[in-house]
Amino acid sequence: MIKRVLTSRHFVPVAILVALCALWWNRVLVGDSVLLPGQFLRGFAPFGSDAQAPWNLLQWDGMAQYFPWRTFAARELQAGQIPLWNPHQFAGTPFVANLQSAVFYPLNFPFWTMDVARAFGVSAFLHSLLATLSTYFWVQHWRCSRAASLLAAVAFGFGGYLTFWATLPTLSNSASWIPLLLLLFEYSISKPSASRVALLTVSICCALLAGHAQVFFYALLALLLRALCLPRTHIFSALRVLAIAVFGALCLGAIQLLPTLELARLGHRAGQSASSGGWDFVQRNALQVSGLPSLFVPNWPQLSFDENRGYVGIVATILALCALGLALSRRKLWTSSTRSVGNVDNNALRFAFVLTIFALSFATATFLAQAFYFGVPGLSQMGGVGRALVLWNLGVALLAAFGLDWLRARVKSNLVAPLAIGLLGVELFAANWNTTPTAPRATIYPQTAVTTFLQSRTANGGRVLFLTPRRSWFATEDLREGATRTHPRGVLPPNGASVYGLNDVNGYDSLSSGAFRQWLIGNEGADISPPRNGNIVMLNNLDSPALDALDVRFVVAETAVVRADLGEVLRADGCVIYARRVLDVSRKSGRDFFPGWTGNAEKDEYNPQSFRVGAWISLCASMVLGFVIGARLAQRRAADIS
Repeated sequence: MIKRVLTSRHFVPVAILVALCALWWNRVLVGDSVLLPGQFLRGFAPFGSDAQAPWNLLQWDGMAQYFPWRTFAARELQAGQIPLWNPHQFAGTPFVANLQSAVFYPLNFPFWTMDVARAFGVSAFLHSLLATLSTYFWVQHWRCSRAASLLAAVAFGFGGYLTFWATLPTLSNSASWIPLLLLLFEYSISKPSASRVALLTVSICCALLAGHAQVFFYALLALLLRALCLPRTHIFSALRVLAIAVFGALCLGAIQLLPTLELARLGHRAGQSASSGGWDFVQRNALQVSGLPSLFVPNWPQLSFDENRGYVGIVATILALCALGLALSRRKLWTSSTRSVGNVDNNALRFAFVLTIFALSFATATFLAQAFYFGVPGLSQMGGVGRALVLWNLGVALLAAFGLDWLRARVKSNLVAPLAIGLLGVELFAANWNTTPTAPRATIYPQTAVTTFLQSRTANGGRVLFLTPRRSWFATEDLREGATRTHPRGVLPPNGASVYGLNDVNGYDSLSSGAFRQWLIGNEGADISPPRNGNIVMLNNLDSPALDALDVRFVVAETAVVRADLGEVLRADGCVIYARRVLDVSRKSGRDFFPGWTGNAEKDEYNPQSFRVGAWISLCASMVLGFVIGARLAQRRAADIS
């Protein structure tokens, strides 16, 4: 077995890709650093209140959402409980029902089995292997050379998209599955069998369970485009295979999908239809014409928004242009399926161009993106169109592979391939290395005097209000006044309470309850979100009746607050903790705004029907897939014996 591996024609390219992935993530696989922007915490009390701490609106989510959520899920799973309900934000909210919890995603096992902060690096390494190796074997399936396949794998795996989004694992994890989905789809089309369709089904389900609905939608679009780029005689059968696999994947992932759909129906974004005002916002934040050079030139100053990260580099661009010249020279490219580049089908080259053009058109908010925005239900409630650049990165990587083989056929030198791959690797590593923030493990939500005190005083479930001014969130007020502050003010940031097991009434979630939000607004007397992020809840009104109703026992502020109903109990870490005198009023909590609760306040259980039905559907789908794969294996064994 070992001899077969060592003598395989794929051994050297695969070993190079494994080594590159290990080299890229070595800084967070060994040593003290972890793949999290811990330096962002320094601007908050009780972690330093540094007005000049670094800040990035998008990568901040790694600290504000993913680390708290993964920490809470790991704590519950290790205790033998499915984390259906999170009591630590919004006075309680569903947890598994949020797709980004990714509790049932198989490749999230590092988070559940090891230190959560270090698991971010391990997870990133595993998904880099998934993205690069599947790209390599997919391009090999197209009968490109091993050098071209290796180049495509490097271009996609270490391009600007996957490297920038690594700290937001649901997004990069879902994106990493796209090459494998396309490879298995082509296998299922070229030689249809139940077992191949079953493997495709499982992979699509994994891309869904990875946790990012928008990127999963782009993955489905890529599969659809692949089917439409096939010869006309194959399109119908390909669409049939795709429909079966997607349906099976949705059934297999129903344990996660049905609760998510229910939560989305109850969320504060529910009922928000596509509008001209919303589209104007999308256009303003899309990749602008002035930002197009950022796709080729590192650190281009006119990048319109960090979300539009799609850097592919000069080497990949030049090779992709070589493929473009080849395509233009072949008149039958769009009408024929004959071999074109080496042994590669014309429809493969067609697909690479269609994917690239489609993605760029979508990311720049053209009429194509507008049609999807207004025509696809729910798409207008997702993130910006710049996230479609994952398909741009993949398309350019494929075209670069074709371009390299075309160049090698005309320049008779053994140096062409290693030179191209080496230059591409150096270029991508140099340009993207610093886009991935890391920090010492000790800086990730360290224990402080404030958190220790609150843990000891709220063991009975009392809630805490961490008083963070909405008006200065993202430092907009300070910058407007000409101050030098670059980091928002605040104490423990939203969702941070989950890390310490504290029960906060604030929170940060795109699927927070719409009814709970409206109830808070009625009590607060104002909008409860900062102007630049409607998914964050920050209560600022200390006279709000909601504080008594939610049993808020302590208020934590950065500055002194003089009120008769507040008694100072601790000053530490740049914070002041006040104890509240809670009035005897009708109690409320997050459970009052979500169905699925049984029992009473003394002994209750959250077990929504959507989860029970979804679990039953997933179990049935798993049994069917297990039977199909088992029958296929038994058939092969019988054939070998005979």
